[in-house]
Amino acid sequence: MTNTHLLRQTAATLMAAVSLCLLNGCLHLEQKLQFLRDGSVIATYHYAVPVAMLPALTAAQNALEQQLPTPAQGNAASTQPMNWFLNETAVRNFFQRPGIELRQYRQTESDGQHHVHIIILARDGVRAVNTGLFGTMTVKKQEDGRTAFTVEPPGHNQAWTKEQVERLRRLCPDLKLTLTVVAPTDIVTSNGDQTGAHTVTWTFADDGVAHNPFAIIPTLKATW
Repeated sequence: MTNTHLLRQTAATLMAAVSLCLLNGCLHLEQKLQFLRDGSVIATYHYAVPVAMLPALTAAQNALEQQLPTPAQGNAASTQPMNWFLNETAVRNFFQRPGIELRQYRQTESDGQHHVHIIILARDGVRAVNTGLFGTMTVKKQEDGRTAFTVEPPGHNQAWTKEQVERLRRLCPDLKLTLTVVAPTDIVTSNGDQTGAHTVTWTFADDGVAHNPFAIIPTLKATW
């Protein structure tokens, strides 16, 4: 979503999980893209953050903005505030564009967790994905007729200093992010965990070893 940088996008992609991690606690993000046979895409987001950590979100956002790479101009998913998903008006404004429909925005609290559920319908799914609406993703038709889906993790080619990495890990010690793609036909190849004929999931967790926490993430790929 406004995530897809993996951490700057809340979306999505994938950048929201780090961007929105809080001191001594971490925001959990599950993002799912369902590609339908009519060419549309349904994007769903589920954010969960400890209620007690909400007051620290702004501070965490400011701290992380000082060390994350500056988003590229024109990247739809990287220009939103990192706590944008908590503001229904901001979410509606972001997705208020031709062919995009916000189908659900809901906030709930349970067991000490604040949950935000967002559902988006993109009538021209390929165009929405390729404009960066859901993250650093692309969808292309190959010469063999198959569809290729890729995600280039942000920061993958960025050199982070040891201090930046350590600070990020202090802010979000249990960093984890999940992206699921549901294809309209059988998935032929992928480098994720294929949980069904049409479904593949990638899960990112910092292993605490790599100099660059994002360097351990390969380019995510799937074809169908």
